Amino acid sequence: MNHKTALTNNIMPLPQSNVTQLYWKNLPALLNPTAPKSQTLEGFDNEFIDIVDYIIRITHRIWEQKNVGLCNNYYAEYCPVHTLGAYADAVSSVVTGTLQTISAFPDRSLIGENVIWRDLGPDQGYYSSHRITSIMTNKGLSEFGEATHKTGRVTTIADCVCFENKIVYEWLVRDNSFLVKQLGIEVLDASEHFAKIPTHPKFEEWRQAEICRVRAQQQSEHQYKTPVDKAVLEFSSKWLDTLFNQKNFGKANVFYHINAKLQWPGGRQAVGIPGIKGTIIQWLASCPDAQATCDHVCAVPFEQETDVVDIAIRWSLTGTFSSKDKKLSAYCGQNFFILAASHLRLVSGKIAQEWTVFDEVAAYANLIRDFNSTNDNSGAK
Repeated sequence: MNHKTALTNNIMPLPQSNVTQLYWKNLPALLNPTAPKSQTLEGFDNEFIDIVDYIIRITHRIWEQKNVGLCNNYYAEYCPVHTLGAYADAVSSVVTGTLQTISAFPDRSLIGENVIWRDLGPDQGYYSSHRITSIMTNKGLSEFGEATHKTGRVTTIADCVCFENKIVYEWLVRDNSFLVKQLGIEVLDASEHFAKIPTHPKFEEWRQAEICRVRAQQQSEHQYKTPVDKAVLEFSSKWLDTLFNQKNFGKANVFYHINAKLQWPGGRQAVGIPGIKGTIIQWLASCPDAQATCDHVCAVPFEQETDVVDIAIRWSLTGTFSSKDKKLSAYCGQNFFILAASHLRLVSGKIAQEWTVFDEVAAYANLIRDFNSTNDNSGAK
């Protein structure tokens, strides 16, 4: 038997627990849990019964109920937040960003689709990867341009480290290219507008450091002591390495069921291995020397199924931009960088569903910023 095939079949069901799961749960039940505590949640408010309950309820209070000031309760005063287009590390910046998003999309609703978590131990809290679908109407000025008064649907994944009732670190990715298409804005137009927004001084420092790290295939500095199921970790690393680093798409059947479903940024969807391979290959063609790193993995059982596991992977990718799109040709030869997150649902050791999220608008905006910076410096000389 092929070693990699054996690997996928050796993923065992994770230990069952009574931690909240979201699948087909109605919102009133989620907001008013009656079950006893299933996790100790040391240092958290006593009302929360587990980390999933904490994430769902504080998200609802801040975004749905528009209690933006609660960010001060649930975010640490110093809380680094990484996105592909910006950086913030103060709770005041989180409040400002939340207000600005709600101002642009005042009717934004958030549907919590999944929370995949990891207990980091008593000294570090919990790691949460929260996948959200939002429906929202663009009624105000946004980072993409003037209000279009159109409604869009967007998927977001927020990876958070939660310690003693506060989020202390966050990586946030949103499928903005799909959103702007629905709003009637060209992706490159949105990127050009976004590129004009000044960035935090630490943002470029972080991005350049990440590009160097991923090119060197080094681990992220954010490593945690508590172990992750070995088979899950191996599967996640092999999935990224085989498809993104080695570009061995002939081995996709090792990782995916024949009728697997895929959702990728920009509204890309596929059913079945040929479509999945085509989707990833088409995207990678604009960065053919891309290299990816697996930066964090966590996994939970899906409902009470004995052979279904949900995996959350935070990953990074960099390479040389080489698009054949005439509109993007000026940026060829520049460093291309992606901060991404994927949620995989494995059934009997293979992917049955995949949700991958990264921000193409911000990725192109970074290319534009780099291009403009280089040209400005050349002109100054």
